[in-house]
Amino acid sequence: MEIDAVDKLVFHVIEKVAEDECDLDEVVGFVISFSREHSLSPETLLKLSFIFGNDKMYREKYVFSRACASLFSGKMREDAHMEAGKTASLLGLENLAAREFEEALEENPGNIEALCGYGSMLAELGKLDASRVQYERALELHPFHIDTLCNYGCLLYRLRNMDGAEEAYKKALLLDPRHVEAHCGYGILLYKRGQKTEANYHYTRALELDPGHMESNFRYARLLEEKGEPLEAEAHYIKALKVDPENPKLHIFYARLLAEHGIVHGSRVHFRYALKIDPDDVEAHCEYARLLARFGHRHEAEVQYKKALELDPGHFGSLCGYGDLLKEKGQYTEAKEVYRQAEYSRRVPGN
Repeated sequence: MEIDAVDKLVFHVIEKVAEDECDLDEVVGFVISFSREHSLSPETLLKLSFIFGNDKMYREKYVFSRACASLFSGKMREDAHMEAGKTASLLGLENLAAREFEEALEENPGNIEALCGYGSMLAELGKLDASRVQYERALELHPFHIDTLCNYGCLLYRLRNMDGAEEAYKKALLLDPRHVEAHCGYGILLYKRGQKTEANYHYTRALELDPGHMESNFRYARLLEEKGEPLEAEAHYIKALKVDPENPKLHIFYARLLAEHGIVHGSRVHFRYALKIDPDDVEAHCEYARLLARFGHRHEAEVQYKKALELDPGHFGSLCGYGDLLKEKGQYTEAKEVYRQAEYSRRVPGN
């Protein structure tokens, strides 16, 4: 019976995607093979994809959407690739998402959502020129597509084309004055230009529209810090962390705020968590070491400096800080050698 085959298929997929070293393409291959062997229709797989999506089981949803795309043809194939692409994007699987959007565009080169999604994934992968091609193609076909205008503004900002980015953001906000991402992006651009009053307006407008918007909370918190409003800044760092608790950048900036105001224990908690998420962040190890040394935790500071220098033996800040620490401990010979390394590192191009 089909229901028994579906149960068996679902059990296997859930089990496989839960594995640490799961290859999603292998699971997709299994779904396709199993479906053919048991005469399961692509429509059945599509229903399973929607069910998993409703349950926020996105890895399973991706597998079934991708399998559907392989079994469908025409418009159904295009739509299945789009679902798989959006799901892979949610999962942070940029390469897989880019592939899905690219394949959707093979079915329909004028799919504006696929062009925008593909451009976004290419930008995430650091392929900025290729991303620009996709956005400009999209805007040739649909000059007033708001998400593309906003994403294009973000890309142009990264390419340091400030005037072009401003034009894109202004167009997006003219078309939709309630577009949160455009307000946030335009705020970032204005802040970079030193127009902090105008940036403040766009951050607060974004947060009026979406109080939980992570990037707007983070950027507004930084602006509030500069304005000398640490309590208000803290509130927005906390809101950003509630949305994205695994973002090391947020933990580091919040740790800096706490350290600046003498809340050492809280600062240490957030530095440690940031380094748990990203143990290879040399600057974070160095900054955490400085904090520890400043408040007399010399042994722990030395551990952090050593970790930083294991990752980057020529890191100038860590060498200087470690030299200062050794000097404080009375280890003058060792400090002199570390200072010598720091001076050499400073002179070497690229350091």
